[in-house]
Amino acid sequence: MINYKLDKNSWTVIIEDFNMGNAIQEDINQISKLVAKHTLVVIRNQHLSIEDEVRILKMFKDTQKFVVAESDNYVGTLAGAMVKGSEDLFLRVSGKKDEHGRVGIAAYDCEMVWHCNEPGVKDRKPIVWLHSVEGSKGSRTSYTNNSLSYNDLPEDLKQELENCHLEIYRGLGLGKDDLESDYEELSKMGEDGIAKYHPPLIKINKAGNKGIYFPMYHVHKIKELDENRSKEITDFLREFVVREEYVYHHDWKDGDILIADQEIGIHKRWPFNRITERTLHRACFDYPDQDYTS
Repeated sequence: MINYKLDKNSWTVIIEDFNMGNAIQEDINQISKLVAKHTLVVIRNQHLSIEDEVRILKMFKDTQKFVVAESDNYVGTLAGAMVKGSEDLFLRVSGKKDEHGRVGIAAYDCEMVWHCNEPGVKDRKPIVWLHSVEGSKGSRTSYTNNSLSYNDLPEDLKQELENCHLEIYRGLGLGKDDLESDYEELSKMGEDGIAKYHPPLIKINKAGNKGIYFPMYHVHKIKELDENRSKEITDFLREFVVREEYVYHHDWKDGDILIADQEIGIHKRWPFNRITERTLHRACFDYPDQDYTS
């Protein structure tokens, strides 16, 4: 069994004395249960080879593969984000250029606003892995626990939102400096700017935790409500789910791994002016098959 402790916020799991390079399936199952129960697991001091990372990922389930067309070879595309030797399972989160002058994803130095993985995609992966490889000191990423915030909602609002769904902007960028222009372009597209899939606003994750599914900047409106009521509630939730008691702030060190549930949690990266020095490896996958309720 892996030893762990809880952060002072009482919900973020901290693992410090375990080498993920030696992990076996039993360890991954335990970590997965911790992610489902607490929404976020922080594992420190992990200086892994890409071979290690790939082996570990294969002990989770249905890891997302990233496909890049041969012609997709210019600056700013996924081609520059693919991690060599990762079997197409990892992307570079980085402003550092590769040998072809291409940056990774999220290469801007401004705030990367509150979001989760592929919010308008029906079969999205529910877990995101971030592993700091280099240059991360001084950068910060914050995570929410939307199960805690859901529990604190007024009962009448819980009932109102129980069967509601979200209309999600399709293809919205995450750099704060570009949000307004992105919204303007999407508004011109009308219905074409909205994803066809409308996820439920209230979700239950693998551990049976009920929480608010709220990728706030991607939300166009609450489908079942009129414009005024939808705006009233989304404005309220934008402030409510990021109250300090529901948020964990992570100040990165190289070797940190953060594994986060994306069903009932969102995260953001704060501005960082040394983004050209920082590289994280990112992967998305599902929970391995096991009982999560015990």
